[in-house]
Amino acid sequence: MNRIDTGERVAVLDLGKTNIKVLVADENGAPVEVLSYPNAPDASGPYLAIDLKRIEALVIDALADLNKRHNIRAIVGTAHGCGGVLVDDHGPVLPAMDYEATPPEWLADAYSKVGPSYAEVFCSTSGGAMRPAQGLLWQEREFPKDFSRAKHFLLTPQYFAFRFGGRPVTEISSLAAQCHLWNPLKSEFSSIVKNKNWSRLFPAFARAGEVVGHLSPELAKRTGLAPDVEILVGAHDSNANFYRYKAAGLADYTVLSTGTWMIGFNRGRPLADFREERAMVANVDVDGEPIASTLTMTGREYQILAGDPPISDERAFNEVERLIARGTIPIPSFVEDPGPVPNSGGKGRIIGPPPQNSEERGANAALYAAYVADLCLDVLGSTTPIVIDGGFATNPTFGMLLATLRPTQSVAMSRSKDGTALGAGLLWRRFERKELITSIILDPMAPVPIAGLREAAQRWRALADG
Repeated sequence: MNRIDTGERVAVLDLGKTNIKVLVADENGAPVEVLSYPNAPDASGPYLAIDLKRIEALVIDALADLNKRHNIRAIVGTAHGCGGVLVDDHGPVLPAMDYEATPPEWLADAYSKVGPSYAEVFCSTSGGAMRPAQGLLWQEREFPKDFSRAKHFLLTPQYFAFRFGGRPVTEISSLAAQCHLWNPLKSEFSSIVKNKNWSRLFPAFARAGEVVGHLSPELAKRTGLAPDVEILVGAHDSNANFYRYKAAGLADYTVLSTGTWMIGFNRGRPLADFREERAMVANVDVDGEPIASTLTMTGREYQILAGDPPISDERAFNEVERLIARGTIPIPSFVEDPGPVPNSGGKGRIIGPPPQNSEERGANAALYAAYVADLCLDVLGSTTPIVIDGGFATNPTFGMLLATLRPTQSVAMSRSKDGTALGAGLLWRRFERKELITSIILDPMAPVPIAGLREAAQRWRALADG
């Protein structure tokens, strides 16, 4: 095959809640090419599910296309937290539950009796089946025959590693990503796993970036890829993003990894005085280190407020002062998850004159996201440089607002919006890497004089906590 790009590359399966991406990167974490597709759940089964068949078909077609242009030598998966699959030796025994599935009426009460406490897992118990432990309890009770057939529960990145030719494994950043399945301080399975005897479902641990097999003959034939392509363990998406900064020597920066969810990472904050009501969670990074984090659905809220298509450029920024001056202020939360404001789930509203056009909606959404981020950074005790990565890294209005709200800290935007995928790509050959990576490019965001912004942020907090 005569490819123009002959360098050795890694293909990343970036399995987000909103989008599916297949990204090709080099060993230093620089992007080469990316294909993107909208994601959507499967509503045809007994509950809302991750559409594994559709995702697999998209990914296989994308790999076949990318193989025409790139010398792909490894495949690694990364995915949002709170997704997993019960499998036997052949594949899923039940659909992979979507975390927005509507639960049966009995689940909340039953889970309250057996689920782990916040003090154990450092993650709140959200409604529905947000936590995979909730989903497992649901599946065990309502689908006992299928549940009994399962040999493993694989988190989404490890499922695709298994499906593409790797052995079944468990990976710590995926397992500990708000799943209620792991105790981060004791480095052991949570109480519900022990009490329900679910530990049998978790195969041996492997580190993110380990090679767990090679591409199956079936998929080698379907994609045209070589059968010796390495299959890697994979990792949770925002933790892959955070790893990117560790690999660049920037692990002590505060990282905002953004997409549907906005996850803040502050490595220097202890877990001792975590506050559940402020959306504080403990992630565990790819090296097994607990990391103080916040977890908010700010990306989804931004979409709701900004509308489609969202406007995030200077047209939105030019409307910010006008909205502040007339007292327009969005109060949380515009999704069921309350984020860092207690008891606000589903109660989002706009105080004052509502936005009248797409530019004002973009400004209103950016203000809201900046207020939430500013609060999360305070909750995390952030004093180090701040980096905005992921979806909001393409939103200069958000970046300028946050820089203005945090004048004592430097704020920068990652030049790539695909930080999670690029971080996962860096897991390839990471145990052989001897030097810091140099592919991260940051654009500093300077504070901008914005009349009334600080007063509006203070009013937002007072009204939000009302």
